[in-house]
Amino acid sequence: MTSRLLALLLALVPSLAGAAATCSFSSTPGMSFGPYNDSSATPTDSSTSIVVSCFRIGGPADVTVTLQVGPSANSGTIATRQMRSGANPMDYNLYRDAGRSLVWGQTSGTDTGSITITNISNFGSKTGTFVIYGRIPALQNVNAGAYSDSVTLTVSP
Repeated sequence: MTSRLLALLLALVPSLAGAAATCSFSSTPGMSFGPYNDSSATPTDSSTSIVVSCFRIGGPADVTVTLQVGPSANSGTIATRQMRSGANPMDYNLYRDAGRSLVWGQTSGTDTGSITITNISNFGSKTGTFVIYGRIPALQNVNAGAYSDSVTLTVSP
């Protein structure tokens, strides 16, 4: 299992995951929500793609890769992640679906995401892509400022 940090202006560090296939993040995504209008009744949405590359030495040609997204560094929770600008909070969350109904978390089989990278040749590599959807709920009374947060990403086979 390998861990990563995803800041909302995301930065990832290299990682490796076990056994016959070694997988690592091959992209450094950033998520920017842009300007937030606290008087708008419409939520502010964004998304980012995370590319994972798997290198195979023996073992099966198909590799299932799972991505876990940990709690907010600011709120300490998954249910309500929180960005901050100084002491000023703003709620947001990260989702596995474009409809933004499935919160992305770290409990295997419950709120993680998986992709299968198929037909990786022996001593070869292939990539797969995860999409993370973000949403800031509408009508939050927040101060102007640059808001940020970080979460830990874990990729495994």
